[in-house]
Amino acid sequence: NMRVSFFGKGGSGKTTVSSSFIKYLLNKKENVLAIDADMNVHLGKVFDMPINIISEQNEEITKFLEPNRNIPIIGTTPPIKTSKFIKVSKDDPFIKKYATIKNNLMLFTVGTYTEDSVGSDCYHSKLNTLELIYHRLLDTDKDYVINDSTAGIDSLGTSLFFVSDINIFVVEPTLKGISVYKDFKNITDTLGIKTYVIGNKIIDDEDKEFLIKEIGEKNILGFIKSSKNLKKYEQGQKEYFDEFVNENKEVYENIIAVMKNTPRDWKKYYERLKKVYIAACLDWYSEYYKEDLTKYIDQTFSYEELEV
Repeated sequence: NMRVSFFGKGGSGKTTVSSSFIKYLLNKKENVLAIDADMNVHLGKVFDMPINIISEQNEEITKFLEPNRNIPIIGTTPPIKTSKFIKVSKDDPFIKKYATIKNNLMLFTVGTYTEDSVGSDCYHSKLNTLELIYHRLLDTDKDYVINDSTAGIDSLGTSLFFVSDINIFVVEPTLKGISVYKDFKNITDTLGIKTYVIGNKIIDDEDKEFLIKEIGEKNILGFIKSSKNLKKYEQGQKEYFDEFVNENKEVYENIIAVMKNTPRDWKKYYERLKKVYIAACLDWYSEYYKEDLTKYIDQTFSYEELEV
């Protein structure tokens, strides 16, 4: 199983790193499911694809994935045996309906604030749809699932901090960038989730040494230098994106190696999901729906028993 989520404070270059990693995988002819969970909605533009906003179809998606349950469904509602599950395939009915597809790339786009929702809506509510999808996703070790996640530490208010096998935090060589990473790491460490770092916008060895001193070498998967090719790409010369990707092959291979060496423990995943769901129910969902939603957990459910 090959899931990775990219995090980073706003402006750290998180989307650049995640999209260039996706491009590297596509160049290798890998099967990629990309998830654009950043409210700036960039991945569709990078890959010149139409987008389909999943958060605007929450009700329909919930009915699709949970057709047999007449209960209140929230983003972290654990699946049961009769839930619908999703395979990373262009032929999968859910992917066909809600992703956009271009060659080997399938893309889910969470969406951004709309004129109606600014000031009254929280981005977390849009992420509910994505949570529901992730917890019903049966990817294999032949599939790459790459999440360009929300900026900062917003995801810690959802279950998205544990949906991937590894998390990667994109960090600039600044104290601010490092402090946001450390806040994230302190919380995920207590849950036994591994977070690695990619140093970005590196100008010289001093920048590298600064990050190594502050973060520790063993947690850093590589450094991405400030690049003329990236600047040209960002100025509209699209052909330079591949040049930028080629510059950083070593970093991407390091990511792949770590993903391959981090097997998924589905049992642990399900335990985490139940824990987060119960906490959310006790917090306010059960009160809101006027019933104890925790009774809908199937304690006998097992991801391993599902046919992948």
